[in-house]
Amino acid sequence: MPLPYLSPPPEIKEAVAAGVPVVTADQAGVGMVTPPPEDAVAAVPGLEELLKNETNLRVVFVTSELAPYSKSGGLADVCDKLSVALSQMGHRVMTVAPAYKQYDGAEGTEIRKHFNMYGFTTEVHYLHKFLPTDRSAKPNPAMGVDQVFVQNQACFERAGMYGDPGSWDYFDNLYRFAVLCWAALEAPLVLPTTVPFGEKVVFIANDWQTGLVPLLLASHYRRWRCYGPARCLFVIHNMGYHGNFPNPLMYNYDLEDPRDTPKWSLTDLGLKDDAYYDQFKFVFPPEARGDNGLVDDGECFKTLLGGIMMADRVVTVSPSYKEEIKTDGGGWGLQHHVGQRNDRLDGILNGIDTDEWNPETDPLIPFHYSVKNQTGKALVKAKVQEALGLRVEPDAPLVAFIGRLAEQKGIDVIEQTYHWLINDNDKAQLVMMGSGQPEYAAILTEAEARYKGRVCGYVGFSHEMEHLIIAGADILIMPSRYEPCGLPQMYAQRYGTVPIVHATGGLKDSVDQYEPGAEGMESKGEGWKFGNCDTNGLRWGLGNAIGIYKTNQEEWKKLRTRGMLKDFGWVHAAKKYVQLMEWAQMDPPRHEPWPFNS
Repeated sequence: MPLPYLSPPPEIKEAVAAGVPVVTADQAGVGMVTPPPEDAVAAVPGLEELLKNETNLRVVFVTSELAPYSKSGGLADVCDKLSVALSQMGHRVMTVAPAYKQYDGAEGTEIRKHFNMYGFTTEVHYLHKFLPTDRSAKPNPAMGVDQVFVQNQACFERAGMYGDPGSWDYFDNLYRFAVLCWAALEAPLVLPTTVPFGEKVVFIANDWQTGLVPLLLASHYRRWRCYGPARCLFVIHNMGYHGNFPNPLMYNYDLEDPRDTPKWSLTDLGLKDDAYYDQFKFVFPPEARGDNGLVDDGECFKTLLGGIMMADRVVTVSPSYKEEIKTDGGGWGLQHHVGQRNDRLDGILNGIDTDEWNPETDPLIPFHYSVKNQTGKALVKAKVQEALGLRVEPDAPLVAFIGRLAEQKGIDVIEQTYHWLINDNDKAQLVMMGSGQPEYAAILTEAEARYKGRVCGYVGFSHEMEHLIIAGADILIMPSRYEPCGLPQMYAQRYGTVPIVHATGGLKDSVDQYEPGAEGMESKGEGWKFGNCDTNGLRWGLGNAIGIYKTNQEEWKKLRTRGMLKDFGWVHAAKKYVQLMEWAQMDPPRHEPWPFNS
């Protein structure tokens, strides 16, 4: 049974407030830090300047992916770009991610930590790389991100990050990412950075892989009177992935009654007891169990759920997605739990790297162009058509799709639409690029075979080709069933490519609906949003866009120009994250457990 947790009694609160030690840091087994000597600060140019601002935050990102080192989706980009943006605002920033392999520039430290889980000891080694982030004419060499990588070859260095390619997730993922979370909580205390981060930090934990961070923070560190001033934000990048771990992991059918199979507990993850287990516990209904509930009682430990319930504040990657995850359609069974955090739930739209995605300077496209001079876009379009085996026709509307080949992305909606696009729209062309499930890859190859010269089905992914297609296409389609944020629609607008999207999540927030101007008034918007994720919705958006493209090029240029003028830079999101972190520090911790007495 999970232990009930109440507010500490007055005498404990008074003792803690008065600074009376309940237990020493050595007894807790956690590292402590001391301020650096003044001569050490003076020896690093620009460091004293950064330290003068007492309002600066100390931020620690905990993530299973970090671009450019490890990436399967937008999570890696967000943690990379947001950490850089916060650093450029003057905050001290650390990222902690697994070392899935040896990364260039990441050097070993002398720090090793040991964690006792599942009856054995796991050792991790910390690698470190300092990423300078000041891009001014006279950069401050002390401004940057401490990139920390947690190394354990048996734990992390495998064929895939979460499972063997094309196979199931690794059976020990709970253990693997518990190691990451433990190591991340130790990192600010023990790593020999120029200036120690110490206890007054804000952890930003990301998705199910890091859902144990607020648990360890409360149930271990705070109970040992460590990390009292620390807070934790939990960021949901995709509500569809919960980190499900059945309890027991499997039933022993050699027993007379398999229901007697012992369950695992949080002590297996290195904690002293099962405090807060109930925050992670989810019971599936009988019809959703492996044997319809005959033996399986449906008990499951969900790390995403625990992260939501235990963090000081919860954030989604767009304002609309924040609302969607509270609904039956978008909550994936956790909507009622999400609703319980409504007073500390926020949505912040992701940004993009406007230096990398800039048509004026992009090294991955053959011709550059700008808002003032857009002629280069037509030249890039011709190169795309030539490179992908399409007819080189400047007046053909070129429609593009780039994304994972999965049900979420609406590939089946494109399948039901592309015959109409090609047959009913003179000269229209379609290029689709992505990798993923074989049944969806087959849709791409079959479409190309049927309409050779007008359709390209590019199965796979190339970062260089992504830039080229975004820059050369006239229209980008994103018929995603749900999209927490999405980035291609922002890239597209920056490059003068008109987006047509399903009105969901970040797509809804980042694309303004086109409205023709009334008499004497200018039109508005940069694209089209359709409400129903089906072929009728997509055809409605494409029909409107292609109609203007063919009949009113002056209006089409205005559409493109409005998109190119929008600012999707990370600074806007970074400022909002700073506000949330400051609010979190003003509030008491979400969980204030009784300290350990021995």
